[in-house]
Amino acid sequence: MTVEIDAQTAGIIDALDRILKQMIRTPKFKETLIVLLKSIDPPAVRGLVRTIFWEDAGLLLSVLGALPSIVNALFEAVAEAASQIQSMPPPLLQDLLSRIVGGIDGAALGSAAGGLASAAGALQAGDGKYLSESVRSLREEAVGSFREAAGIAELTERLEKWMGEVASRAQEETTKTRALLDAFGEALEKNPEFVERVMRPLVSPLLDSGQD
Repeated sequence: MTVEIDAQTAGIIDALDRILKQMIRTPKFKETLIVLLKSIDPPAVRGLVRTIFWEDAGLLLSVLGALPSIVNALFEAVAEAASQIQSMPPPLLQDLLSRIVGGIDGAALGSAAGGLASAAGALQAGDGKYLSESVRSLREEAVGSFREAAGIAELTERLEKWMGEVASRAQEETTKTRALLDAFGEALEKNPEFVERVMRPLVSPLLDSGQD
């Protein structure tokens, strides 16, 4: 099998896409790919990372240099996958997402998040000015893209409708919504620090704007 690739195309992902489009038509390739996917062993990746970090300094620098491209490629893949699955029928989509979420290792997720938080804390000991500026720029770009992809206007409309329905049900003393709000109110009374440190900063700006 021959695969023609534009000589001016330098991207490995683009090359892989071109190759995959032809190889995916081969039954034997699909069978092999399925076997490989079923053989993925997540716990072993820690050993792989240790090997990359400590066996060869030159390889480590190359991997770290390519890390932004790797992360960006993963984000692009997830974004496109999310865009494509929106066309699936809701029952199929719910079943698919349930399987995906159910298969994620919560302990590994928590360990990764904790490790990143610990690393971020260690960075605060030094001069984090450059890092802070980079994080701020990244956050602004991410928020803008999120608002565009999520359809903030539509989301806001749904939230407004939901809040109106909750407010309506809360007026009836026999509804579950009213019972939940009563329980929430009792919990707030027993936790004044939560009210002062969490609820007040959230609600005060809204109350102040309503008084203007």
